[in-house]
Amino acid sequence: MPEAIAKDFHERCEDNTIKCVYTGPEPYFDSGAMETYVTSEDNAGNECVVVYVDNAWNRTVRMLSDIDLLPSSVRYRLLTINQEARNDEFLEIKEVTQASINGTYYILCYLQDTPKLKNLVHTLVIDSKGTVAKACTYRLNDAEYIGTIPGDMEWITAHYKGSEVLGFVNDSGDDNYLIMHDGVLKSVYFRTSRKGTTWKETCYPLPKGTTVPSNVLESLHADYPDFTYTEVSIVETPDGIVYLFTDGNRPDRLGHYVELN
Repeated sequence: MPEAIAKDFHERCEDNTIKCVYTGPEPYFDSGAMETYVTSEDNAGNECVVVYVDNAWNRTVRMLSDIDLLPSSVRYRLLTINQEARNDEFLEIKEVTQASINGTYYILCYLQDTPKLKNLVHTLVIDSKGTVAKACTYRLNDAEYIGTIPGDMEWITAHYKGSEVLGFVNDSGDDNYLIMHDGVLKSVYFRTSRKGTTWKETCYPLPKGTTVPSNVLESLHADYPDFTYTEVSIVETPDGIVYLFTDGNRPDRLGHYVELN
């Protein structure tokens, strides 16, 4: 390993045993940067992957073996959402830190039975303060192999002034930044390609005190007269704003999109 990486790794994971070191070009787009992955284990056998970009620390992903190793704020939030979490099978419990994000966040993926489905996948992304930044019923791509893109961070700073990035994941191939902006939790998505990234959309629940424009409601009722909804979300796209109306009482969470004309 280069001396700069060896020194930094020793400071971060002093007692860990190195299992593998790999250096190669950034795998998902042609940035010209070289990434070094240092995989190690602690004394309890928990794996840790530290990633360096051009010999500078970029991110650390620690695999935890038990929810009791989570900070109390994160564990409390998990058990509030899922009281049976201690009995569930966890596919992953990861602690993630990124050079470009202030604070640590946790990715929890587990299997849970429902009255109609067995082993339903649940994934939660929770920041160190206990804020649930993302929840979905599928598995996200491995955090070890994805890092924030400087250009994306600059775009977010310019378009959502004063926002804070709580976490970052790759969701089905799209880079997903989880931000808090003006007290509203927003999901900002970027499409990725070999040439870089482009903003795809930003999704968030209808902020409190905000009303849906009358023409949007008129379009909804005209197209779907018998539809009832429990949730309203706003989707910002390069082509404009779309409202998503969802019936959260249905198992399939049926929803309809209506454009803001």
